[in-house]
Amino acid sequence: TPAIAAKLEVALDIPAEFWLNLQAQYEVDIKNIAIRDEKEREAFNIERMLTNIINLPELYRRLCINSSLFIQDKLDKLEELMGFPVLNLSTQPFILQRCFKKNEKHETDERNETTWLTLAYIKSRDIKPEKQYIDGNARKAAEEISKSAHLGGITENDIQLVLNKYGIAYSVIPKLEKTPIDAASLQMSGYPSIITTHRYNDMSRLIFNILHELGHIQKHMSFENDNQCSVFVSSENDYSRDNKEEREANEFAEDMLIPKETWKKMMSTSTKNLSNQYILRTLKQLSSEYSLNFNIVAWRYKYESSRYSLYGIKSQPIL
Repeated sequence: TPAIAAKLEVALDIPAEFWLNLQAQYEVDIKNIAIRDEKEREAFNIERMLTNIINLPELYRRLCINSSLFIQDKLDKLEELMGFPVLNLSTQPFILQRCFKKNEKHETDERNETTWLTLAYIKSRDIKPEKQYIDGNARKAAEEISKSAHLGGITENDIQLVLNKYGIAYSVIPKLEKTPIDAASLQMSGYPSIITTHRYNDMSRLIFNILHELGHIQKHMSFENDNQCSVFVSSENDYSRDNKEEREANEFAEDMLIPKETWKKMMSTSTKNLSNQYILRTLKQLSSEYSLNFNIVAWRYKYESSRYSLYGIKSQPIL
């Protein structure tokens, strides 16, 4: 009080104004702490609600958001990265409109699935292509990637450069537990984005997954309306034959890598004898005859025949 401040001034020779200013700041701090605590209570409720749909600890860790921060500060950082209110997460198009090709034999954690999609969306916002996307560029990119893969091999960095040249963003989001996602394509504002997981260290599989997503971009995305948003998520070996869009994207990838008629001729030869040695020898001969990458031919054969245990074929790691 002013009276106490005056007595302190006499006793300690410190101006009364000093003590009154300390008192005023203390009262402001008390009010601010009360406001902060109320915000923290609200933030706690929001965070508890979000944990029902997303793996928040893993999301914070992947985004390098310090777990020791106040809850409201963590949510503010998350909101800044996402570009929309955290309460709107479950209603976002990249969550609601996703289309999957799934293998029902694999257990899926839906919270981790949503977490991965959120990370993919944030990464797609952060990494934008330098060139503008034009309709038809997805096909051009697929043709160039396929040609390079068969001629002398291609690295992941080469693929990224090709995609960027045609206005398509590319990034990698490592896999999450019980989330059998291989790749996804997102329609962002003005450009498409492809995200892969490296769930399998197999270059041929990676190339096929990227071409599959290019098929979605080519056939199922339109960039005339910036408000439109589509997302397609590829999961496991079993590409859905019931989903028209997935089937079309699959056929696009197959034809880009090896034309339908060429593959038909090759298979009419390679399936005459089902012994492992004969198949391996024949696939190598056909790859050389048609100037195709043996690893890609072998991967497609294993995929279509479901003979994944075919020995003598070593997968090429992602370069």
